[in-house]
Amino acid sequence: MEATDTVGELLTLQEIDIDILRITSQLISFDQELAALRATVDEFDVGAEKALAEKEEAEGRVRTFQRSVQAGRATLKRLETRTASVVNMQQHFAVRTETDTARRNLRSAEDEALDAMQDVESASARLTELELGRAEARATLESRESEVNRTRAELEADLAIRTGSKETQEGRLDARSLRLYHSVRGGRAASALAALTQDGACGNCFTAVPKQRQADIRAGRDLAVCEGCGVILYAGPAAD
Repeated sequence: MEATDTVGELLTLQEIDIDILRITSQLISFDQELAALRATVDEFDVGAEKALAEKEEAEGRVRTFQRSVQAGRATLKRLETRTASVVNMQQHFAVRTETDTARRNLRSAEDEALDAMQDVESASARLTELELGRAEARATLESRESEVNRTRAELEADLAIRTGSKETQEGRLDARSLRLYHSVRGGRAASALAALTQDGACGNCFTAVPKQRQADIRAGRDLAVCEGCGVILYAGPAAD
């Protein structure tokens, strides 16, 4: 196969490779997108679990302080009964001191119960907000998964066809040309081939090509590689 024909086959192979890279990149982007949506759902799950735990903990404190309030009220009632039966000043002061302490304890328990109830309300509000956010995030994920799965199936079918075309196209090339192409291209998205410009420079990096090499390339005698950027050079359209 002459170099001119080989270049044509390589250009066709490159087009297939670029399509394969495009499809593969799109499939990867789908995976990344869905992973990000799942991470958002997970964040809402963690937040909701934390808010629920905080709500349950605050509810437990409410119950504890409410029992303290009930006990404090019972203590005050008992002390009021004792006040009626005191017989001297010493007993009066003792009951009064105990009563003042009981009132302070009761006020403290009532304040703590109120704080705990406010904590319950705050945690409940956060939990409601997080549950709504989680439901929305899950709905978005499910909808996007459905769309992506439909598109993914089409892309994977297209990828299989182009992979088959690539194998067929590679079979049309000699081993040396194919090795050179793969060596130059690697996994990059940029072109592995570039046409000579009218003034004899590489069409990719515009490095000047020696005149003898220009002549060999234009005559199609051999494949040549740019000394500047390493792409495979071929003859461009003839000047008018």
